[in-house]
Amino acid sequence: MYIKLILYTSEEGRVIPKNRPSKERYHERLNGLIATLRHEIVEGTYPPESYLPSEIALSKRFSLSNKSLRKGLEVLEKEGYIRKIPRVGNQIVPLRPRAVIRFGCSQTIMRDLRMEDLIEEFHLLHPSIRVEVVPYVSVVPEITVGGEPLDVLSANVYQFLEIVRLGLTAQLEVLPEPEDTHPFLLEPFLHEGKLFVQPLGFAPIVLCYNKAHFAQSGVPEPDGSWSWDELMMHATVLSNGAGRYGFGFHAMSENRWPIFMLQSGGRDEWEAPWDSESLRRKLMKNMKICKDILHNRAMSPLYLSEDDKEITKLFVDGKLSMILTNYAQMNDFLNADLEYDISPVPTQHDPATLLITIGACICKDSPHKEEAHRFLRFMASRHAQELIQSGTLTVPSYRPILASPVASRVKRPGRYSLFREIMFTFRTHKDLQFSDALRLKLLYLLKEYWANLIGEEQLCDRMFQAIREDRNRDGNQVDASKCFIGDRT
Repeated sequence: MYIKLILYTSEEGRVIPKNRPSKERYHERLNGLIATLRHEIVEGTYPPESYLPSEIALSKRFSLSNKSLRKGLEVLEKEGYIRKIPRVGNQIVPLRPRAVIRFGCSQTIMRDLRMEDLIEEFHLLHPSIRVEVVPYVSVVPEITVGGEPLDVLSANVYQFLEIVRLGLTAQLEVLPEPEDTHPFLLEPFLHEGKLFVQPLGFAPIVLCYNKAHFAQSGVPEPDGSWSWDELMMHATVLSNGAGRYGFGFHAMSENRWPIFMLQSGGRDEWEAPWDSESLRRKLMKNMKICKDILHNRAMSPLYLSEDDKEITKLFVDGKLSMILTNYAQMNDFLNADLEYDISPVPTQHDPATLLITIGACICKDSPHKEEAHRFLRFMASRHAQELIQSGTLTVPSYRPILASPVASRVKRPGRYSLFREIMFTFRTHKDLQFSDALRLKLLYLLKEYWANLIGEEQLCDRMFQAIREDRNRDGNQVDASKCFIGDRT
C-alpha cells in the first residue's frame, strides 16, 4: 500500500499547501500576465475580433490559478482590451484610433516628476492615446498666442497667479477638487472658488548642507532653531580660505529673495504693507540680513550666478558648504557622490518657508478634452504618484502615501521627511500677491540696495510705493501677449 503525503503549513490559522507562492510572487505573476497580454494585443499578436487562448492555456502559461487569471482578465476588460463572451471566450476589442494630446511642459518639470517614465506608463495603460511633449519657456503665450492648441499645460503657483491677474482663467478647464490632496496645495490654484490647476508635487525651500564639511570643521549640523545670524556665524567657520565658502544662494531668483519678505509678515499685512509699521520694521531688518550675507566675503563668495543651477554645481563640487534649494532641485544630486542633508530655512522673525507647487491644467480649446482629462487623472492617481515618490525627491501631492511611502529607488537625505514637520510654515507667492511686472521692479530696487546705492529706509519707501501703484493698476487691461512668465526654480 502506498500513502501519498501532502505537506501543509499554517498561515494565520488557515491550512494551505506549503509550495504556495508568496504574496509578492503572486502579484508579480498577475502583473506580468496583465502587462504581457496588454503588450501582445497592442502589437497585434491577437488581431481584433479574434480570441485569447483558452483560460486553461493561459493559466498554465503564467502559472496562475483560474481564479487569479480571471482577476487579470477583468483588468484588461475594464481597460477596454477584451470583452468576455460567455461560453465562447475572451474576444479582442478593436483599438480606437490613436488620439495625440499635446502636453506643454518645461524641462524642469520633466526632471522634477520623471515625466518620461509617467508618460511611458500612461501609454501602456492607454494605447489609444499618445502624449506629445511640447517644451515651452513661458506659460502665458502658450495660452494666448494662436496656432496649434495645447491640450495639457504644466504650471506652478507663480505662473497661475499671473494667469489670474491677466484674466485668462476662462481659457482653462475647471477641475474637480480631489479629496486626496492637501488643502494647502489646492488653495493657491483656486480662483473664485474654482480649481484650475491639479497639484502633482511640491517642493519646499530648505537649507541643504554638506555633512562632511560640518564634521571636518567641528560645526554642529543645522536644525530648526537656526537664525540667519547663526547661519552667518557658522558659515564663516566652514569657509576654509582655500576655495571653499560656508554659504551661497542665487539671490535674484524669484524663489529666493521673496523668502526674506515672507519672513517679515503674513498675507494680511502684505495686502497693504504701507499700513503696517511692524512689517516695515521686520522688512528693513530682513533686507539688511540678506545684504549682509551677500557682502560677507568671509562666508560667501563674490560669485555672480546666472541661475540656481550654477549654485547647485558649486555645492556638488564642494565649493559651498550650505545652499538654499528645494526638494525638486535636489534631483540634480541623485548621481553625485555627495553626503548631504537638509534643515529648515533659518529665520529671524516669522518662520516662513516658500513652497513650490507643481501642477497641470487643461486648455479650454483642447480638441481632445476627454483624453486630456484622462491623462491628468492618471498623473494625479496613486499609481503615478508612487512612481514620482519612488523615483524622485519631489514630494508627491497624493496625501495618503505621504505617511506610508513606497520604497525609494533613489538615495534620499536622512531628513527627507522634514517637509512634514514644517508644513505649518509653508507660504506661497500668493501670500505676497506680486505681479511679474512688480517682481521686476522690486528686484531692480534690491539690486540698487545690494550695491549700496540706496539705504533700508529708501528701499522700503520705494518698495511700498511700487506695490501701491501695482495694486491700483490691477483693474486696468494688460496685454497678455507681452507677458513672460517662465519656469524658474
